[in-house]
Amino acid sequence: MWATVAIAAMWLAVLFVGIYGGNATFHSVDSSYSTIPSVIFVSLFAALGTASVAKRVFTRKPE
Repeated sequence: MWATVAIAAMWLAVLFVGIYGGNATFHSVDSSYSTIPSVIFVSLFAALGTASVAKRVFTRKPE
């Protein structure tokens, strides 16, 4: 049960960052810049966290 709550909390954080979060802005030496929504980075780490929690908790244990 707690693993499911942890995974749901990770993806709720992604949802709230997607709605209320800002952008990551990168400036270059030649005064150009690029903007990426910060939810991209948060969702990457949420996917990694989901995979690690699911592997640890939801795999069958040898008997």
